[in-house]
Amino acid sequence: MALVLAGALLLIVSYLTGWTSSNIVLIGGFLLVFVGVVLHVILTKSAEKY
Repeated sequence: MALVLAGALLLIVSYLTGWTSSNIVLIGGFLLVFVGVVLHVILTKSAEKY
């Protein structure tokens, strides 16, 4: 969940500072959120007994 939070904060900060014209920052934030969600699902499924 920390990656999702870091990605969301990166997107919020980039919006507030006006870095939205840079695709690298936006893609980086998206990738942090996406990888965080995927890892969270994988770790949650592996922790289940059934």
